Amino acid sequence: MMTPPLHGAYVRPDRTAVLDAMDEWMGARHSVHVVFVPWDPDGLDHVFDQLLPEIWATDRVPLLTWEPYTPTPDATPPDIAARIAEGAYDDYLDAWAERLRGWLAGPDGELGTADDRRCFLRLGHEMNGDWYPWAPAGGDSTPEEYVAMWRHVHDRMDDLPPERLQWVWCVNHVDVGPHTAEACYPGDEFVDWAGVDGFNWGASQEWSSWTSPSTVFDEMLDRLDALTENPVCVPEVASSSVTAAGHDPSEKAAWIREAFDYLDDRVALHCWFNEDKETDWGAFDGVRGTDSPDGTVPHWRYAAYRDALTDIEGRAAADETGFISDTAFRGE
Repeated sequence: MMTPPLHGAYVRPDRTAVLDAMDEWMGARHSVHVVFVPWDPDGLDHVFDQLLPEIWATDRVPLLTWEPYTPTPDATPPDIAARIAEGAYDDYLDAWAERLRGWLAGPDGELGTADDRRCFLRLGHEMNGDWYPWAPAGGDSTPEEYVAMWRHVHDRMDDLPPERLQWVWCVNHVDVGPHTAEACYPGDEFVDWAGVDGFNWGASQEWSSWTSPSTVFDEMLDRLDALTENPVCVPEVASSSVTAAGHDPSEKAAWIREAFDYLDDRVALHCWFNEDKETDWGAFDGVRGTDSPDGTVPHWRYAAYRDALTDIEGRAAADETGFISDTAFRGE
């Protein structure tokens, strides 16, 4: 790998100040901010006038996870992938593409000039699982219809240059259900990055146990390397602190360090899921950690996270504007 891997994090958009505080604490910058948006025709102004500009203003590149919820999970048809592929949402797609085109063009409204912006676009992620309606095992569609959906969406935005927009196809670290990740691959012509999400759930769930980073990622990363020569990323990674003996922040700290050492050798970009959700995923400003400035929730953090990120000089791969470089954006 020519440059150190990029690093980013997911925090809710209303908690961007947490990401700023993380940067100050580390003395280094997260260069990518992962966010999630549904397919909501009424949400265009929020995405393109508020969400993306606010991320760009922090000198971070958005990794926009575009979830085909229309617009809410409960209202999404189970055959959403097939409907998108057949053109049922083309009006929304075209309006969305036009707004994205304008945002990427920057304030002067013209692509190819100095004020252009960038975005990673992660469409319909974790489709090899069974928990999303766009996934063949989670809704009422086939792998072929998922591929057709992806290609159809891509084709309606194929005028957007790869220097500004990189398409991220992202799977779960294991197949859940009868369909493989490979069966849902749209092809190199339609994908810029291959991604995989993976978590150490520890003993936080009845079905889970403590799992090392290599056990979480090895098999799927090998499969992605065999599938495509595109750069590989991990848009979501985190660990619980729950061991078989209960919460153990020291064990999570060791997992963080091991994960970063492992991923730095395998992928060109990885992003920490820094929100306590199903369990205590956070590495900063969470309910647990190895140290805290005042010993109170939610100010706990893991020094291992800071140390792992700051040990590699030049990780941000910044260009002269403060943003990530052309080569880092392409995973080179």
